[in-house]
Amino acid sequence: MFKIIAVCICCLLTGCSFFGGKYGVNEQQLYHRVNQAYDFEVTHCDSFAMARGEGRGEFALRDAKNQAMKYAETLNGTHIVWLHIDEGEVVKVVAVIYKCQQ
Repeated sequence: MFKIIAVCICCLLTGCSFFGGKYGVNEQQLYHRVNQAYDFEVTHCDSFAMARGEGRGEFALRDAKNQAMKYAETLNGTHIVWLHIDEGEVVKVVAVIYKCQQ
């Protein structure tokens, strides 16, 4: 009986950590209020700042983009257009921040 309970607890903990990691990534992606756009989509908007981001490791590009998007959010930007992505040992991104009238 003890073995069955121990196995159930292990399965429960493994399942929780698996789903927590899966949904943690989706939450992070949905967090941003800044829309990614192409330059032709923001022709009627005002560009007012540049954003940069850096990332390292397995999720370097995602981390670099998230860093730039968080900066755009602090400036109350509505859209971001990626200008340059340098995928070296350290991934670096550069983007233009836009403010569009809703």
